[in-house]
Amino acid sequence: MPRKKVLVHLDSSRGYSRDLLRGIYAYNNSVSHWDIIFEPAYFLKNNKKRNDLGIIKQVKPDGCILEFAENVPDLIAMNIPIIQTTSVNLVKKIPYVKGNYVSDAHVAAEYFIGKGFKIFAFFGIEGLEWSEERKSNFQKMTLDYGGEFYEYSLKGDEADVLSHNFDELENWLKHLPKPVGILCCNDDFGQILINSCSAAGIKVPHEIAVLGIDNDELLCNITHPNLSSIRRNHIKTANAICSKLNCMMEGQKPPEEIIFTEAMEVIERTSTDTIVNSDPDVSKAISFIANNIHRTLKTSTVAEHVNLSVKVLNRKFKVGSGNTISEEIQMRKLSRFKQLLRIKRNSWGEGFIKHKY
Repeated sequence: MPRKKVLVHLDSSRGYSRDLLRGIYAYNNSVSHWDIIFEPAYFLKNNKKRNDLGIIKQVKPDGCILEFAENVPDLIAMNIPIIQTTSVNLVKKIPYVKGNYVSDAHVAAEYFIGKGFKIFAFFGIEGLEWSEERKSNFQKMTLDYGGEFYEYSLKGDEADVLSHNFDELENWLKHLPKPVGILCCNDDFGQILINSCSAAGIKVPHEIAVLGIDNDELLCNITHPNLSSIRRNHIKTANAICSKLNCMMEGQKPPEEIIFTEAMEVIERTSTDTIVNSDPDVSKAISFIANNIHRTLKTSTVAEHVNLSVKVLNRKFKVGSGNTISEEIQMRKLSRFKQLLRIKRNSWGEGFIKHKY
């Protein structure tokens, strides 16, 4: 039986799409064994339109995994099974990927509340469902908790964001009550917010803690301070995409049109590495530990830094954070180790995928 051909066109500059590509590769390597064909890079094409019909007619794929909606009606007319990897510019009756925005908001709210925040905010963009839904769910959860909620949304579509006058955003940030935990609609907006905080002279994370969504490793780690972000199950989503497309290529009708991608956990980096505490000694000690976690730290060194005895500072820690000084050090060292391991693992290839020959 000849191997099936699957055309894949994703924006590989995005962390989300790179995660999906890793998942598609893993599924194909172990399950499907398709011939995967990638549409040529944008700059190599004479026709700049995405999902190029000329290429598709020449390749004659058995199925397509596409991020963009251009030419999808033409592909439907050619009876080629298609799955879209976004919920933007949808075409009816085509299965597509959509985020579970309730799970995104739940993970963010639980995380900030666990750090002691009472003031919350959201930074996003008007008119896009994925941003509006994350905002409304995060707002409801934080208000139900009894917190204060603020929001700021850029107007227009994604293409207009870079032309926005960010003076207004900086002014909003300056007048927010602090400390505040801000959820951003995605990692790009997290980077924008951190840059705006820097321009406004606002300390991240001690005045404003910034959390993104999607955990784009490159973007999060190149931002300073490094951006904390919600990791979502993109590899599992890729598995569901491939499994559903395989059924469609076998002539089965997909049982449902939506493939949900769920929030999993917060990958903590320095943009949220803080605990809201009314005790200035505990706050000073936590800041010292965070800034020196790469060193060998003793409880006596931390206590000496805040000019208290170990016994007194431990008592304050227990009241303020629930940990002893030693537990706080070990927890943060473990978190740092996990972060370094993730970075190392990503440099080798997600999940140490085994090759079959």
